[in-house]
Amino acid sequence: MVKTLKIPTTLTELEAIGEDATLRFPASFEEYLEWVEKCEFTIEYFNNEIVIMGNASYFHEKLVIRIGYLLTLLLENLTGFSVLGSNIKIHIADVLSPTDFNADVSVVKGEPAFVTLPSGKKSKAKISNPVIVVEVSSKSTISHDFGDKLLAYKKIDSLQYAIFVSQYQPFVTVYERKGPHHWELRDYTQMEESFELMGQKLTLNEIYKDIEFEK
Repeated sequence: MVKTLKIPTTLTELEAIGEDATLRFPASFEEYLEWVEKCEFTIEYFNNEIVIMGNASYFHEKLVIRIGYLLTLLLENLTGFSVLGSNIKIHIADVLSPTDFNADVSVVKGEPAFVTLPSGKKSKAKISNPVIVVEVSSKSTISHDFGDKLLAYKKIDSLQYAIFVSQYQPFVTVYERKGPHHWELRDYTQMEESFELMGQKLTLNEIYKDIEFEK
């Protein structure tokens, strides 16, 4: 059955999709795991579908690196935090469909909870216990970020913050957990505005410093 899926596997095929495209292929989780090994790029899994995004733009990646750098500085004086890049998968167990997402930036407190694969082996590339996830939203990913991903992220018991950063204008949306089923939502649109993460302050001026917005 896996061989019947016409899924791009090479970087050349991914480039042909374009930056603003999103492809979805119905598949079992076992089929998805096989395609993870075949593809030269990152793929995700949600709602019994393989999800493939087009290549990220220069503007997106520059902002992602900036945020990772800021979080590293912000948390370096606190004990036990690790800032991780987008190749680490966030796994969310679900009765209807397991989920594998790649956040643009994630943060773990303490030891990472590595995921056990169906083979019985632990994957060092999958974790299930982030305390912070960050998505830099583009035109092609914004509905996926605020839809599929946000719904799944809220199921992670360890997660304290889900942050969405626009690459087109100063606009940061922060979801902060206030209780088991209680999330507080705040939007920040002014460069001088700030918000707290783990008791540490971060401003939009810092996030968007030297960042040119994609038109």
